[in-house]
Amino acid sequence: MSEDPLELTRIANKSFSELLKDGFGLFGKNWIKIIVPISFFYVISLLIRILLLANANWDLILLEAIVGPLAEVDPFTLTESQLNSMISYVFSTWGIDILNFIIGALFTTLGLCSVAKYLYKDYLGEKISLAESMKGAFNRKIIAVLLILALVIPLGNFMLLIPSIVIFGFYIFSIYTYQLDYNERSIKEAKILSKGAFGKIIGTFLFSVLITLTVTIFYQMLIEIIFPVSYSTLVSWYDPANRRFDLIFIYNLMTNVVPLLLEPLFICLLTPLFIQMKARKKLNYGHQIKYSQRVYQPPTQPEYVEEGIYCPFCGQHMDFKLKFCPSCGESIDFLTK
Repeated sequence: MSEDPLELTRIANKSFSELLKDGFGLFGKNWIKIIVPISFFYVISLLIRILLLANANWDLILLEAIVGPLAEVDPFTLTESQLNSMISYVFSTWGIDILNFIIGALFTTLGLCSVAKYLYKDYLGEKISLAESMKGAFNRKIIAVLLILALVIPLGNFMLLIPSIVIFGFYIFSIYTYQLDYNERSIKEAKILSKGAFGKIIGTFLFSVLITLTVTIFYQMLIEIIFPVSYSTLVSWYDPANRRFDLIFIYNLMTNVVPLLLEPLFICLLTPLFIQMKARKKLNYGHQIKYSQRVYQPPTQPEYVEEGIYCPFCGQHMDFKLKFCPSCGESIDFLTK
């Protein structure tokens, strides 16, 4: 990342709408490249979930056939066997959903990590190949990232939604920091950078989810017309006597093609925000007051008088050099004597 204070200031002062615009630019420019590794990890995830949970899904289907009619029965007249079936159904559903979520989150995180450094470098105008980015993504520090994003968050999501959102907001930048910071503090660095940007991180995520859901709704309506599959047909594919893994895979892939194709959108929108927070940290913006964009480029040599200096941004007189101007809040740490 550039150390030029003027370039850092330009990035640091971008508005949220400008960052989103830059993110869409990254998405349009790099989608063809980054969709390949992301799709690869998604397909692996889908295959594992189908093979691993096929029997569990079949057992759940059998339980559903027992529990379904009980919804119309007076709960005070339920037998012990019926109550046990209902409890088994609830816990089976919960367990399958958790495993689906964890496996999906694991491979989604791997996909995002594999392209994170590439998007970071591309946004800054630095050259790096996608293969080089993917190679550098898989090191021992990725384990901590996977534990947080692919295990802690899914478990927290099923126990209580709010902690998952907090963890996500604090540590999503770790998909970048563990590759860019050559020390053992990459997870802590991600949390530090997220301070002051938590709302924007969640907003970016919700914005990408909203776009994906909107497109998915229209796609699902279309796919139900082109490729209709009844519930009884879907159940027959899970029957151990005539299990059709191929049809289960094709069906799941077709119904999830929109989320797959738009999966790179979130990380493309997130990358400019991450870079802005790195720039603000370098400029120590955490101690400044409200940011404002300026076209004016100040000189690196301050204007000195008999005693003290003047701020090159607003003209405020200071008896001695400070890190930030007490009047306008701009960083003047780059001034040299």
